[in-house]
Amino acid sequence: MNQSEQEPSWPDYVDVTIVEFASHTAYLDPRTGTGYLVTPDPERDIPAPDDPFVGGLSLHTADWRRALSHLEEDGWQLLYDDEGKVERAGRTTDGRTVVCLFAPPAADQPSLETLRRALIALDLAAEVDPSTRHSD
Repeated sequence: MNQSEQEPSWPDYVDVTIVEFASHTAYLDPRTGTGYLVTPDPERDIPAPDDPFVGGLSLHTADWRRALSHLEEDGWQLLYDDEGKVERAGRTTDGRTVVCLFAPPAADQPSLETLRRALIALDLAAEVDPSTRHSD
């Protein structure tokens, strides 16, 4: 069996971890420390009830805070650009915003090729529209 007929080796395999929250979904590649957080459709938000125990947060805002808190506990953080804005990966095919996450890589510093494969896998898993990749 020659090289081109062999099964992909471990470094060629991207294992995307999916974490679902009430209205957000995280797509993570712990091996490279790259990830995405898909935000919900803002039109589907549920406003804050007039209940002092809820804290005046809409469903999406409360879920955003919970998702970031949970992800932070596992070492994931939002990625910010040079202007201090959350880095966007693009939009999903149905128009939801996708933001970038990062964490320390589980393996040694990944190569550029490994990062490229991870981003392709994350784009596919999160259904990022290719025409919106890394845009506003």
